[in-house]
Amino acid sequence: MPEILLKNASINGKIQNLLIKNNIIDYVGTNLPDADIEYDIRGLDVIPGMIDPHVHVRDLKQSEKEDWSSASNAALKGGITTVFDMPNTRPPTVNLQFLNAKREKAKLAKVNYKFNVAATSQNLKELAELLDTKPEDVAALKLFLAGSNSNEFVDDEEDIKQIFDLSLKYNLPVIVHTEWQKCVEEYSAKVQNPTVSDHNFMRNSECSVKGTDLLISLAKEIGNKLYLAHISTAEEIDIIKANKEKCRVFCEVTPHHLLINEEILKTAGNFGKVNPPLRTEKDNKRIMQGIIEGTVDTIGTDHAPHLLSEKLKEYSQAPAGFPGLETALPLLINEVNKGSFDLKKLIEITSFNTAKIFNLKNRGQIKEGYFADLTVIDMNKTWKIEAKNFKTKAKYSPYEGMSGKGDVVMTFVNGELRFENNR
Repeated sequence: MPEILLKNASINGKIQNLLIKNNIIDYVGTNLPDADIEYDIRGLDVIPGMIDPHVHVRDLKQSEKEDWSSASNAALKGGITTVFDMPNTRPPTVNLQFLNAKREKAKLAKVNYKFNVAATSQNLKELAELLDTKPEDVAALKLFLAGSNSNEFVDDEEDIKQIFDLSLKYNLPVIVHTEWQKCVEEYSAKVQNPTVSDHNFMRNSECSVKGTDLLISLAKEIGNKLYLAHISTAEEIDIIKANKEKCRVFCEVTPHHLLINEEILKTAGNFGKVNPPLRTEKDNKRIMQGIIEGTVDTIGTDHAPHLLSEKLKEYSQAPAGFPGLETALPLLINEVNKGSFDLKKLIEITSFNTAKIFNLKNRGQIKEGYFADLTVIDMNKTWKIEAKNFKTKAKYSPYEGMSGKGDVVMTFVNGELRFENNR
């Protein structure tokens, strides 16, 4: 493998040179070591490649929606070097047999990857057998408190405790979708002939808050790592902040719950249908404050591709979710340019914290001896989101037509240049 030198790079606010040797960051500093290939990237910033813990790669019996090749291409364009695949696929990742099927498909991946495996009321024995194999490619357990394009949710408190016990025994975080199913059913029953404008009411913020409250109380009791996915409400941020020192709780938010709200549904329609729903401007503002104050630990895209034909169906038939791998980092860099938070905070929530929470060794930092997962960004490059140009198979977006400044221009995975945009 050729040695690569990135010259005149802005790294942590300093102009430095970075040498990649045998997949590893071999040197960072002001000296100019010899290399086989040199890139003079004066004026550009180098940050750790984004680690996305929340990706629905699909494949298997849903390969028409996405597969490992298309998802990888989308991730690389978006500056994402590691993805964790979610388990609610067809078939779902509930046992070793189905995990092995995913492993076979993932050989086409062009990025680093791990798997989140499903924890349900029915698979606890099989799950323990899977975890007894000590799989290094399993990042976490995934638990749904409500149905979200599937019915594999857990709504029994004793079952949740058993799953948390497994999490503690095998030292794996539990990633949880916090919406409480019974609450969702109660609110949904109040609406006749619903449209997408009713989605936020039907999957009410109360349902997410109730789930988060319960989960934190159980995590206090059991002591496991609790990772709350795609937090969408101001109230949840407040609850998590109040309990950060009392249990091992971690908070993930998505770019869409941070930056857009239910108002966009007037133009985006079902393209903006997602679970948990897009909430309100008040929630956007509290989530942003949660990032600044440190309550929010990570960003996950919740990349959830579906067929365009499915999203064009009437509201009740259209699945929830939309693509996010290609838009997440540009949207967040744009926020850095706007002064919402700085580049150091961006690195914390997109790579450093994620690597720490999920025990990813030698990833998530630009540091000698670490894997050379690197994203080169141009803080001044402007962009406009046009879904027709996406690498994902899902050519639609609630962000359609949105513009901003700050984009990915190069992505290195384990020292190999896997994506290069026009500079």
